[in-house]
Amino acid sequence: MARPAHLPDFKNPPLEEVVLGVQFSAIPGYMSVFSHEVWGLFQATHPKVSEHPMLSPNFESFGGGNPQPSLQFQMGPAPTGSRQWFSTIEGNDLIQFQADRFVANWRKQATSPEYPRFEGISRAFEENLRKLNEYASTRFGAPLAVNQAEISYINIIPVDDFSDATHWFKLWDNGEISIENLNINFDEVVKDENAKPFARLKHHIQSVFSTDGSRKAFRLSLTFIGKPNSSDINGAMNFVRMGRERIVTRFGVITTEKAQSSWERLS
Repeated sequence: MARPAHLPDFKNPPLEEVVLGVQFSAIPGYMSVFSHEVWGLFQATHPKVSEHPMLSPNFESFGGGNPQPSLQFQMGPAPTGSRQWFSTIEGNDLIQFQADRFVANWRKQATSPEYPRFEGISRAFEENLRKLNEYASTRFGAPLAVNQAEISYINIIPVDDFSDATHWFKLWDNGEISIENLNINFDEVVKDENAKPFARLKHHIQSVFSTDGSRKAFRLSLTFIGKPNSSDINGAMNFVRMGRERIVTRFGVITTEKAQSSWERLS
């Protein structure tokens, strides 16, 4: 899969993490005792394993007065157990699995290989998702039924002063205000060709500090989340690819030319 020529491209982007994920109906009959079988699907490339609390089901809803995701009633027993993390030795690639969720994270690290680009990340994600789908179909007689999908790009932009926000983002006109901290959130509803909402593009800009407090940065997160137009793997991957285009395009819109020059924009 080639990179679309119309998307902004950078030699040195401030990208810190990319997250691809799907939520699906709980695999019928799956219990935590089977988690070692799931790990076996990915153990060759992701030999490190740990346990974490489960993520709650999350659905984007539209049309009501409250724009926040709504709680959903579920038919049958709720998924139980824990969320498994399978990671590479370097720790830069992470797979998260629970009975109704599959998530992959690429994380920038000083000792890890260079950013494999979306094409490499999405190819690995799809291959691993299809492995899980085959396992669910063979072991439990039911393929994955995807009901939500998401993709996030998380950027860390080092700054000398938070009042320099205007140098990086096209969100206000000047830098005359002395900013102590910054936290901006806004969502955009995305509609299909029939003007029916099916996803949101979520924006979050936050001022952050390094662990020792000596360095400042802006954390820019862009997330595309919603319901694919079909519940199979192809539908999920089409949604993720659409989200990537929306996110990268929006990144080029809300960041300044000066910022993009510092990241060595190529196209």
